[in-house]
Amino acid sequence: MTPGHDLIGTLYRTLLVYVAVAVVILIAGVAEFVYFERPGYASGATAHVQGIFHYDPETNTTTGPDRSIFARDEQFAAVVDWSSVSDNLIVDARWVNGFGTAVGGVGPGTPAELKDKSIVPVRVPEGLHLNLPGQYIFVVERYHNGLPIEVIARRLILVER
Repeated sequence: MTPGHDLIGTLYRTLLVYVAVAVVILIAGVAEFVYFERPGYASGATAHVQGIFHYDPETNTTTGPDRSIFARDEQFAAVVDWSSVSDNLIVDARWVNGFGTAVGGVGPGTPAELKDKSIVPVRVPEGLHLNLPGQYIFVVERYHNGLPIEVIARRLILVER
């Protein structure tokens, strides 16, 4: 055998290993997608988020215009119009910060159960006095069998340094 022949065989086997790893990653991705985005579970439902506003925790009210950028020392909350969601759905609304930590929310429940909870504030993490800087996501999700299966509203907010 020539030295060139061994090199080609080694490269070929290496390529086969890479192909096998790529196929495993592809299968895992498809399985994850099917698990979290189940075919046939899309309802077409949407929730109306009236806006994200400055929030006063003492009076549990919002003020000012709809905004998408806040300072760290400002408290803010989303206002959800639960009447825009069908009464036969189970939904929740929650805030998630840039670290993927839930920092506020209501539900799950039916829109009728949540109608008195239309203001959904962000809670400052325990032990802190200010919101962490970064992107916050407000999401309203539809539930089925105790699992969130469909996002029916989403808003992105930036908290500046």
